[in-house]
Amino acid sequence: MDELLLFAGLIAIFTLVVMPILVMISLSRSRRNERELAQLKQTVAMLQQKLAKWQRGETGSSGKPEIDLPAVSSVRADESPVHNELPPAPVAQPVAHAASVTVSAGSAKLSQPEQASPQIPSQPRNRQPDMFTGMFSTLLAWFMKGNPLAKLGVLLMFFGLAYLLKYTVERDMLPIELRLAGAALASLVMLALGWRLRIRQQLYALILQGGAVGALYITVFGAFRLYDLLPHLLAFALMLVICAASVGLAVLQRALSLAMLASIGGYLSPLLLSTGGGSHIALFSYYLLLSLGILAIAVWQPWRQLNLLGFAFSFGVAGLWGINNYLPQYYLSCQLFLIANMVIFGVLSLGLSLRTQVKGEKVIDGVLLFGPPLIGFGMQYHITLHWAFGPAFSALGFGLAYLLLAWVGLRRFPSLGRQLAISGLALGSVFTTLAIPLALSAQWTSMAWALEGLGILWLGQSQRQSRVSYSGTGLLLLALGSALTACFNGIHALSFSLIFAVLALTWLGASWLWREANLLVSRILLGGGTCCWLAALTGGLAATPLPDADFLFPLAGLIALSALIWHLGSRRLGWSDLAYMPWLLWPAMLLVLLYQLIIDNSLLVAGWFNLVWLPVLAIAYGLLKREEGRVKPYMMQQGLHLSLFWMLLAAGTEVWHLTQRLPWGMDEWRIAALMGFIALIILLLLWAVRRGVWPFAAHQRLYTTLGLLPLAPCALILLLSGNLHDGVMIDWHYLPLLNPLEEGALLLMFALLMWGSLLRNRFAAVLPWSNAALRISGLVLLFWWGNGLVMRLLAYYSGIDWQPAALWSSRLVQTTFALLWMLNALIIMLWSTRRGERRGWFGGAGLLGVVIVKLILVDSANGGGLARAVGFIGVAILVLIAGYFSPLPPKTGHKDGSVTANEGKHEE
Repeated sequence: MDELLLFAGLIAIFTLVVMPILVMISLSRSRRNERELAQLKQTVAMLQQKLAKWQRGETGSSGKPEIDLPAVSSVRADESPVHNELPPAPVAQPVAHAASVTVSAGSAKLSQPEQASPQIPSQPRNRQPDMFTGMFSTLLAWFMKGNPLAKLGVLLMFFGLAYLLKYTVERDMLPIELRLAGAALASLVMLALGWRLRIRQQLYALILQGGAVGALYITVFGAFRLYDLLPHLLAFALMLVICAASVGLAVLQRALSLAMLASIGGYLSPLLLSTGGGSHIALFSYYLLLSLGILAIAVWQPWRQLNLLGFAFSFGVAGLWGINNYLPQYYLSCQLFLIANMVIFGVLSLGLSLRTQVKGEKVIDGVLLFGPPLIGFGMQYHITLHWAFGPAFSALGFGLAYLLLAWVGLRRFPSLGRQLAISGLALGSVFTTLAIPLALSAQWTSMAWALEGLGILWLGQSQRQSRVSYSGTGLLLLALGSALTACFNGIHALSFSLIFAVLALTWLGASWLWREANLLVSRILLGGGTCCWLAALTGGLAATPLPDADFLFPLAGLIALSALIWHLGSRRLGWSDLAYMPWLLWPAMLLVLLYQLIIDNSLLVAGWFNLVWLPVLAIAYGLLKREEGRVKPYMMQQGLHLSLFWMLLAAGTEVWHLTQRLPWGMDEWRIAALMGFIALIILLLLWAVRRGVWPFAAHQRLYTTLGLLPLAPCALILLLSGNLHDGVMIDWHYLPLLNPLEEGALLLMFALLMWGSLLRNRFAAVLPWSNAALRISGLVLLFWWGNGLVMRLLAYYSGIDWQPAALWSSRLVQTTFALLWMLNALIIMLWSTRRGERRGWFGGAGLLGVVIVKLILVDSANGGGLARAVGFIGVAILVLIAGYFSPLPPKTGHKDGSVTANEGKHEE
């Protein structure tokens, strides 16, 4: 009953599905043939009419008949020219640009017109396969060409026959021999039918032949593998015959469709009929036979689609099998299968590239060139994983093989040598690079990758190949990542230093190679290489027994030595960007100095390590001297000079630390030492400027203004705070002007006066008020310190306690200051009258007013006494003197005091 239902179903499918489709296809083809026949008749009629006109003398101006030729449809190279596949053309529609036909008396021949050359549309050139055309898009394009319905029908029939065979096997419906014989007979009938239709319906015939070949594959494989009806050698021979026959049919008919369908059937047959317990050797041998068939086809027809199909099935099925079923004892068979397929598809890639070249273009199949090694190495890694260094040696072997391919490409194939060499070099470099981390630790991998990346970059730059250059640069980045991974896992300080030293040298070399091709990349690599070098120096010092607090000093020395090497290298190589690297010495010096001043609170804590400052400063000033005028921009050069000088001034704060060690009661010595130190710096710099000492004379404006600017607030603070001391020291008698406090102040004010004089001369034209400002500032400082001197003298020799309350309540102090201030006011007013300085006179008058207010509010508030009387009388006498000689502010231009006085009397 089941057999009857099966046959009934087949008949129903054939009647309801297959027959209507065949009828529709036949009707469509017949209508198309009728249209083409009508078009040909129309063309012949037109040719006959124009030929008759020419024979009667009815020709154009050129004396030649102009005959419009109809368009001829082009046929793709991968299919045979079949008239039935031509698209329908409109009847009696001439082509826009046609050739002319010239017929002579003795013969007729085709020629071009004599006067006007016709524009014949060029036939579209078959587009050559792009290097990275997708494999699946290529297969899909093949399926959609020609007659996709016929291809789909044969594929569905193929699956149906396969499932039908399985169904009959599972239910034991027919004898095994009968089933196989029926399948083989049906396949041969379909093959014969396809061969018979090759002239009339060539595309359809090719599809039938392909399906028949696939069915024969299934039949032979099933008889051998499922039922053991055929011995191994006979089954292999039959497979070989089928493969050879399919190759012959495909090549004879130039039929890509036949080759594709036959190959699909061959590759699918072991998968559809598999029971899960077969030998992988039989599967690999069978697939290897099919791949050899594809290779044989490529000798006559380089069909890329067929090559991609074989690559997908061979590596895809083998890879899936290996993931689920591979065992170490299968190594030899799997290794041989992998090597054979890589050789086969490598030859296919090379053959396709050689056979499909276009003038002016170099075509390389990127899928077959890069796909087998990349996927194959994944399989190789899997089958050698059970060995300690199996993956590493495998990667090394792959790399050497493709490097050899690059060399052979240059020697044997001149037309493709450059492309093959680049591709082989890229693959060889990748696999050689991959062998390193598979065999070595992260730290050794980092160094190896760095050296290899530099070599690849050099090769890319020498060959002007930007992709190769960027690949080498990317490998340098991977080297840095591997180094950081090693550091994260923990390594010794010496290993850390070695790794980053190699990275620094390779990155600096890479920056040198990129300097002309890409300046941005060169500068990034230069910065990264410099950072790696600093890290290497730090790691090397960390490995020494130096204390953590002292390693900064030798680090600064090493950075100074590195700066000198960078400077010499930039001069030797003419590398302008490298010339900026020596200035990293400045941040290093600042770091060490801040550590000493903030963390250690003193420079002397470092001990003999301070000797490092001597060569460091020598190198720093040597760099400034050699690069004088070359540092761009100019502001950067000034900043380097200024920052180095300020660091030296900051180092001078050690004098303050030294003075803090003085015993109690030596405050005057402490302040005097600081004031003398600041005065000495100012005077030495002014002396260097006048003597032409470099760099102060070369940049005198910079050093005398901004350079000394930090000392100004320090000097003012010392003068203000120092004047509040009594000047008395332990076992030291106070002598006015002959004690450390007064002498230090006088020396500092003298230095400030000299500095101010230089600034006044320099900025007189720019700042007209600088002269008056300097004069007023000097007078204020002298007035302030003079008052302190008088107060110390009165306190020491009168026995007044140096306390604010005692000094304020002392009548001697108040009277003395009243008389002293009034005397100063008198002197200022008289001098202003003599010089004609109205502003000076008003200043003295203001001081006189202060004295008067002081007498009324301060001196009188403490009661009577001789001191108050003396104060009032003395001030009154001085006021009278001032009223006689300088009663009014002088007019502008009058410098004679007598004239001013007479004018004053006349006004009274």
